[in-house]
Amino acid sequence: MEKKYQVFISSTYKDLIEERQVVVEGVLNAGHIPAGMESFKAGSSQEDTIKDWIKASDIYVLVLGPRYGSLNKEGISYTQWEYNMAKEYQKPMFAIVLSDNYINKMVQNNRILPTELETSKAEYITFKDEVMKTLVVQVDHPAEIRGGISDSIRDIERKRPEDLEGWIKGSYLNELEELRKENKELSSDLLNRQGEVIGMQKKAKPVKDEYIGEFSFDAIREVLNSVVIEEEKFNNALEKLDAEKTRYFSEELEYDDYLLSIKSVKGSSALEYLLHSKARLLAKKFVIPEYNPVDKIIYEDFVMLWEQYSLGRKVTLMGGSVIFALNDEGRKFIAMMDIFKVKNN
Repeated sequence: MEKKYQVFISSTYKDLIEERQVVVEGVLNAGHIPAGMESFKAGSSQEDTIKDWIKASDIYVLVLGPRYGSLNKEGISYTQWEYNMAKEYQKPMFAIVLSDNYINKMVQNNRILPTELETSKAEYITFKDEVMKTLVVQVDHPAEIRGGISDSIRDIERKRPEDLEGWIKGSYLNELEELRKENKELSSDLLNRQGEVIGMQKKAKPVKDEYIGEFSFDAIREVLNSVVIEEEKFNNALEKLDAEKTRYFSEELEYDDYLLSIKSVKGSSALEYLLHSKARLLAKKFVIPEYNPVDKIIYEDFVMLWEQYSLGRKVTLMGGSVIFALNDEGRKFIAMMDIFKVKNN
């Protein structure tokens, strides 16, 4: 189901009118909806409106050029205030940063006076340093902006699909309504057979409760608990990843976050990692990572084992990301593990 994302565009205004137009065109060409505050003057009276627009948007994009911008009552520029607001709402974001060469050409073409440049201001430098820690596209020419927009949106779709709500066509709503109708009819049919099913369940209950699909709970628990990634194998994969990290990560901060996320894997069994990932699995947010050297052994040694014992399966989401989705047996196994731990404690 195709989604269109609302993209909030933030920048200083008068000096970047041309660049904002290119960004708007880039968002439209990527098939999404640009949103900005061109029709509003900066000021505290508009802050609530801007907050609502940012909150309603799926993606935030900053265009950072030659100026820091006018200050609000807190002593920061309205552009930085919008940036801080997007971070507070945890919006997926990226920045288009104009290079020094680009800004020099703006001066040469009389688009901005040398006296209007604010790139040497302490506030600008501090703000730019913070921005450069996020997903950044540095450009030397306006033609590079459009491609940077498309690539960055695709990158966010791949890495943070669960944070993108988006818009869908009205025709899709009709299809969903038909599916709901069919589901209601099926539910009614199942309800009519409920008495028969309950009777069968009562007879099977003493045996059924001990099994997860075709395997007993104890058997699956013991197998998962016995499978541990060898320390040497894990360390070798880490060394290989560190040597190739620029191939998989766009910035050092992203790499550091990844190392923290896999810290629980080392020395853990497939069972312990399953329980550690319980919240993401139950919320359908356990994204099967791309195959860097560490991801590959986690997938092959742990996730494939979960799948082998019918606890769930891989599901491809819109946008291409793949999650491991628990089925009824997987949810039952996790619930039985909670009961097992309580009994043993």
